[in-house]
Amino acid sequence: MSGNRKIPTKTAELIDGSLEAIIDQWYLSVSDYYITSEKKTENPDIQVPEELKRFHDETGHRIKFNKGDLDFTYGLNLMTESDTCILEVSVNNKVPNFNYGELAQKLAAYYQSAREKPIDGFKKLKMVRNCDVFDLQEDIQDCIEVEEREGKADIVRLSFGVQEEHLEELVADPPNFMELIHQYCVAPLRRIYAEVFRKKRKK
Repeated sequence: MSGNRKIPTKTAELIDGSLEAIIDQWYLSVSDYYITSEKKTENPDIQVPEELKRFHDETGHRIKFNKGDLDFTYGLNLMTESDTCILEVSVNNKVPNFNYGELAQKLAAYYQSAREKPIDGFKKLKMVRNCDVFDLQEDIQDCIEVEEREGKADIVRLSFGVQEEHLEELVADPPNFMELIHQYCVAPLRRIYAEVFRKKRKK
């Protein structure tokens, strides 16, 4: 990004709104399969704890699963500083001895290929690639951070720089921008984490 331009507050709000909408859409798409606060309100006889929650606050946007073997939280957060926008996708992991090396390798392999593919859905951005919108370091594994916390869930974070060049056109089309973030930034971590999680559970 340019070092002498500041990300407009309205632009940052639109990006953050897309992150909030992704969590809300995800929550609504799976809520039929879980006990939620809405179901407990409708039926006071339900005594078991909530199995699905969503949060929107100053720390970002999160969806928490807690049913059977599923006990983890996915998060989305936008950090802005001057001319820099960083989009962070995270997952809280409580699985002991989780194979973070395999997770990082699979994510790096995915983005090595996907970063050069053109984005879809934007009429004015026909030849724009994923890497023209989302900036990842040359060594993609350096974009993946694992915070191991004794006595608490570990946090896996994957960070993307949001390129300024096409930002105005992207935020002008919220539904497509939300889908682009979901498909490129959120879904791969969700899918690959689940693959490694299932592999670990079978052992």
